[in-house]
Amino acid sequence: MKKIYEGNVKKNFFVFAFPLVLAILFSQAYDIINTIMSGNLIGEEAISAMGSTRPFTTLISSTFWGYGTGFSIYVAFLFGRSDYKKMLNVIKINMLFSSALLILVSVFCIGFHEMIFDILNIEEALRKDAFSYFSVYMGGLVVMNFARCGIYISNALGVTFLPFVTSIITNVINIVGNYVLIKYCGLGIMGTAIATCISSTVVSVMYIVFFIRIFKKLGLKLGGIYFNLNEIRRSLEYAIPTTLQQSVMYICSAAESPLTNLCGQTAISGFTVGMQLYDLNAGIYQSSNKTVSNYIAQCIGAGKHSEIKKGIKIGLTQTMLFLLPFLVTTVLFASPIADAFLESEESLHYAKIFLQFCLPFAIFNCINNLMHAVFRSVGASGYLIISTLVYSVSRIIFSYTLFAKFEIYGIFAATVLSWVTEALFITIIYFSGKWKSAEYKRLEGCVS
Repeated sequence: MKKIYEGNVKKNFFVFAFPLVLAILFSQAYDIINTIMSGNLIGEEAISAMGSTRPFTTLISSTFWGYGTGFSIYVAFLFGRSDYKKMLNVIKINMLFSSALLILVSVFCIGFHEMIFDILNIEEALRKDAFSYFSVYMGGLVVMNFARCGIYISNALGVTFLPFVTSIITNVINIVGNYVLIKYCGLGIMGTAIATCISSTVVSVMYIVFFIRIFKKLGLKLGGIYFNLNEIRRSLEYAIPTTLQQSVMYICSAAESPLTNLCGQTAISGFTVGMQLYDLNAGIYQSSNKTVSNYIAQCIGAGKHSEIKKGIKIGLTQTMLFLLPFLVTTVLFASPIADAFLESEESLHYAKIFLQFCLPFAIFNCINNLMHAVFRSVGASGYLIISTLVYSVSRIIFSYTLFAKFEIYGIFAATVLSWVTEALFITIIYFSGKWKSAEYKRLEGCVS
C-alpha cells in the first residue's frame, strides 16, 4: 500500500498511474479483439447487435461503477488518515448495498427487455442476437461490479499493480473464452457475454483474497459489520454525486441511441468501432487521472491541502504524456486500423470519418475528466454534476438539431461540440476558483 503524497510526488504519480494505464490498454485491447472476433466469426450483424444495446448496458453498469468510484474516494480519505477500521466497514457496507440493488435492477431489465428495445429503436432483425447478449450481460453485472470495485479500492489503497495483473488475467480468459464459446460451442454473441462473466468471477475472487490478506496485516478483525449512520452518510456524500454524474452522462448516450439506430446497420457498425477506439484513448486519460483523485483524497485525509494544486499540475502533464502518442497514432493510421474491424466499404467510411475528424477533439474531454477527478475529491459535487449536465444537455441538443439534416454525421459533430462546450465551461470554473468548497477554502487558509 502507498500514500501518494509521501516522498517524491512526481515519481509516485508515475508509479501509481503507469500500471493503471497498462491495465486499461490490455482491457481495451480485449474489447478491440472481441469486436474483430465477433465480426469475423459471427458477422457485422453481431457488432450491430452489441452496439444497439450498448448505450443502455453502459448506462446501467457505469452508474454502479460511478457509485464504486465515489465511495472509494472516501476509502482513500480514510486510508490517508490511517483510520483502517472505519475504512474496512465502509467497504463492507457499500459493497453489500450496491450488490443488492444491482440484483434488483438486473432482474427488472431482463424482464422488461422488450420495452427497453422499443425505446432504443432496435431493429427486429437484431433483437434475437441483442437479447442473447443483453440477458447474459445484465445477469453477470453483480460479479462485474465486484471486479470493478476491486480496482477502485486497490487504487484508494495506493495498490495499482494488482489491477494490472487482474487485467491481464481477465483479457486472457475473455479472449480464449470467446474463441472457444463462439467457434466450438456455437453460442454466438452470447458467448462473449458468458466469457466476460467467467473472467469477472475469477478476478473478484482474487480481489477478495488479496483484501483479506491486506486487512489481516493491518490487524483488523474481518468478521461482522456495523451500521453507523455517520459513516453511511459520509459514504453517500462521496458516492451519490459520482453516481448521478455517471447516470446523467450515459442517459445522454441512451437518449441519442434511438437516432443512431435509425441510421442503418453499416452506420451503427462504423460508429461502434469508432467509439471503441475512442474508449481506448479515453481509458488512458481516465486511468491516469485516477491518480489525481486518489492523491487529493489522501491529502485531504492527512490535512495536506497545500499540496493539492501541485498534484493537479503534475497530473495534467502526466496524462498528456500518456495520451498523445496513442491519440496521434490512432488518427494518423485510421484507415488500416478500421480495416482490421470491418469489411464493407460503407462501414469503413463511417469509422474512418469519426477517427480522423472527431477523435482529435478528445483532448478537450481529457481536460474535462481531469477536472471531474478534482471536483469529486475536494467535495465540489455541485460542479461535478453541473459540468456533466452541460456536456449531456448540449450533446442532446446538438444531436437532435444536426441529425435532421446530417444524420450520422450530425451525431459525430454533436459529440465533438459537446466535448468542447463542457471544456469551455469547466475552464472558466477552474480559474474562477468557484470549485473550492467552503471547507476547502477554510482548510487552505489555515495551511497558508
